[in-house]
Amino acid sequence: MRTTTRGTSRVLALALGAATSLTVLSGTASAADIDAPYARAAAKVAGNATLLGGKNVQSVTRGSGVGVYCIKVPSRAVSDLSTAAIVATLNNFRGEITAIGAPHSYCGNDANTITIVTSDSSGKGADRPFTVAVL
Repeated sequence: MRTTTRGTSRVLALALGAATSLTVLSGTASAADIDAPYARAAAKVAGNATLLGGKNVQSVTRGSGVGVYCIKVPSRAVSDLSTAAIVATLNNFRGEITAIGAPHSYCGNDANTITIVTSDSSGKGADRPFTVAVL
């Protein structure tokens, strides 16, 4: 078998890539990391508005009122939230969740912000952990 410089470079690149992948896989996830390969944007958020994991999320803040969260998404990731498919679910709690992709006064009428409203099972506003994705 004849080895060329080009072939050696490929082998070296593959070995380096594998080593880098192992380092990434063995590390801890940061708030910027979430496994959502088919989502344009996604966030896993704690009840206190802490971003636990995200993809294409600029920030998570509290909106006006109990159980209101504002998820800022860059326009390069989602050009028009009002026409996007947005799905949201509560994490390990019973209750209700609403995801609003259009500008809303709870979050300053920002066109690049998803307004999330969570409540308990009786409909009263409550801080709840949730996951949201823009498909």
